[in-house]
Amino acid sequence: MIRAALICLLMLMPAVAAAQALPALYDVTGVAVHDTLNVRAGPSTRFEVLAKLPSDAAGIEVVDTDVSGEWGLINIGEGSGWVALDYMARRPGQPGDRLPNDLICSGTEPFWSFRLTPDDKATFTRDETETALPSVLTVQSENRTDRAALFADGGAVVVTAVLGRALCSDGMSDRAYGLGIDLLVTDKAEVRVYSGCCSIAP
Repeated sequence: MIRAALICLLMLMPAVAAAQALPALYDVTGVAVHDTLNVRAGPSTRFEVLAKLPSDAAGIEVVDTDVSGEWGLINIGEGSGWVALDYMARRPGQPGDRLPNDLICSGTEPFWSFRLTPDDKATFTRDETETALPSVLTVQSENRTDRAALFADGGAVVVTAVLGRALCSDGMSDRAYGLGIDLLVTDKAEVRVYSGCCSIAP
């Protein structure tokens, strides 16, 4: 009985690891030059086709998978759809043991954005006012690979953020995001909290 339970657990581990490694960037692969890859309304060929990806489509952000791990959720325009992962190749250099450091995050009402680049620099924008954050410290969670904190000092503005892998909605579109973020923005007047979603920068 114990052996059977252990085997079941080991069989589940790859699926769990794959889920923790998203969102990630993928390229279309194995599709003939003049053919396309269908984007469907659900994770099965039974669902209607919403869009088509060309055979050379690259840098597609996969934010989630279905239970089987055979279908990936991507964004198309202001909505989302599902593609067969047999025809998607994960780009190398995207480890699943930490969160990505090339992000575009945003939220609504009020509209704001936070941009993090691989050189550990960031900007925070609200009401068309952009604040440069020349040095960002990213600290991974000690016990979870899907959580991290960011600390950035822009002089008059200090930003602290917590990032986590989770399906996230911007509340305005049908787009799907694989990262959520909460920012605490401190200036000379007050502390404000902003919540939103993030995408991996293309």
